[in-house]
Amino acid sequence: MISEVGTKIILTIWSWWWEVPNQQDKFARTVLTVLVPSSLIYVWRLSYSRKAHLPPGPYGLPVIGYLPFLSSNLHEKFTEIAHKYGPIFSLQLGSKLHVVVNSMDLAKVVTREHDNTFANRNPPITGLTITYGGMDLVWSNNNKHWRNVRKLLASQVLSNANLNASQSLRTHEVRRQ
Repeated sequence: MISEVGTKIILTIWSWWWEVPNQQDKFARTVLTVLVPSSLIYVWRLSYSRKAHLPPGPYGLPVIGYLPFLSSNLHEKFTEIAHKYGPIFSLQLGSKLHVVVNSMDLAKVVTREHDNTFANRNPPITGLTITYGGMDLVWSNNNKHWRNVRKLLASQVLSNANLNASQSLRTHEVRRQ
């Protein structure tokens, strides 16, 4: 713990910090009092979060991450980032951390050997709302429920009888466009 002498020194310095001659200095010191510790905490947390066995990647802004630096041609931007950080890198987009695999060989390894790790999704709030808590085929996690929904889709919706029954409708829609 801090001793009495240390406490007195801190209180003396702290009271000196707030003795200001005018209102502008008071505002500047208030801003500095908030920004400096916030910045130090942010940098400290960022340094520890980056060490969580993640691939390297570009740093982003505090709240919005790397979003403002992305262009409309994501494939070109990802290729540019891959030249600097390698074929697999991490990006902070908003509050979500994303790992980007920018190589065909690595994508094959990820989808074949580590498929269970990457099979589960973190659905957005709109996906959860529309699908009653992510209980559909798209947003459901890779579990028994997902396998049952997939079997139901394959056996009922995509069966030969249903596909043949909707053939005329599909043909009409294709010709219409």
